[in-house]
Amino acid sequence: MKILIITQVFYPDTVSLSQHLSDLAFKLSDDGHEVVVYSSCFPYEEKNHRYSRKEYYLGVKIIRLWQSAFGKASVFNRILDFSTFYFSIFFKLLFVKNKEYDVILGTTSPPFLSFIGVVISKLKNVPFHYWVMDLQPELSISHGLMKENSIIARLFTKIGNYTIKSSSSIISLDRFMTDYLHSRGALRRQINTIPVWPVMDSSHIGERMSNPFRQLHGFGDRFVIMYSGNHALVHPLETLLQAALLLQGNSKYLFVFIGGGVRKKDVTNFKTVNNLTNIIQLPFQPRENIHNSLGSADLHVVILGNGQVGYTHPNKIYGAMYIEKPILYIGPKESHVTDILTDLDGNISVSHGEYEDLVIKIEQLFNNSNDVINKIGEENKKYAIEHFHPEILKQKMIEAIIV
Repeated sequence: MKILIITQVFYPDTVSLSQHLSDLAFKLSDDGHEVVVYSSCFPYEEKNHRYSRKEYYLGVKIIRLWQSAFGKASVFNRILDFSTFYFSIFFKLLFVKNKEYDVILGTTSPPFLSFIGVVISKLKNVPFHYWVMDLQPELSISHGLMKENSIIARLFTKIGNYTIKSSSSIISLDRFMTDYLHSRGALRRQINTIPVWPVMDSSHIGERMSNPFRQLHGFGDRFVIMYSGNHALVHPLETLLQAALLLQGNSKYLFVFIGGGVRKKDVTNFKTVNNLTNIIQLPFQPRENIHNSLGSADLHVVILGNGQVGYTHPNKIYGAMYIEKPILYIGPKESHVTDILTDLDGNISVSHGEYEDLVIKIEQLFNNSNDVINKIGEENKKYAIEHFHPEILKQKMIEAIIV
């Protein structure tokens, strides 16, 4: 089959969506399908580097389209960048021949991309498959960027409903998202519930102190509590930062924030205002080093904002589990993460605002022996291999879109 993937981010970008789409595309190519990707000419995070216009990588043809590069300094800048990308990809898709592709696959990032994909799929008589990573306007409403009954929120909802109802199939990431999509008009038979997978190609093998990332950045023997990934609006960091403040006098603990995004400056400002030396900030890590960066942590943080269950998916949990680490979850008491942690002992779970309780639980975990902590990580990995094995989930994805 000939498959077209439309996305703003793709290889070699390091954000989660890019890595999962790239994994799927390369697997499709390995299976003998012809895969073409329309993507942006710029990385998601930095706009000072431009990718090549065309590239063949692992059998996949990548065509990168022009867009503006105003960056994330303001909402207006982001809207401009989204708009120019929409224009470029819509114009490019208009020149696709009828039935030139057997399948078009799109996601929810940026928000209107799959709406464009659905419109084109109808014009070109091609099935469109909708991989739902997060949902708008629900997320914007949940963290106060948009009023629920505003004109723009109603417009977003109408566009979203049209995309949902017009897709040949929908891939949802968890049971909460599936239920919500059904409430938005999707048929149960239309939805495939398939979580995403860990994106590590290997794991750090060796003693904790021999980890090269830990050595490079001088973590020493401190207990490293790590948040790794996009610092997005859907990831409220206040509870974690308050815990760092309460533990500032204890040199045993180190809070490491890896990645970028709109909330990265919140971490920087909090660290500066409170003169905290127990917080380290590092940039996104290349995929070939992610097993070392994640493996350097003793406790991995997964965050889900209040009011966001069913609208987005906390996929950081998979990499942390696969790398054999305990999980610290901050978020609603009922969610996909708590579904998982209910089956696993020893991990930490708190609600937003419970930073004093969080500190107590961190100290309790730290006071366990290394054998106990390692056992928690081992059980997490066993669960991840059983339920979230990359090859199994990628095959399920392929079966959902290759009808």
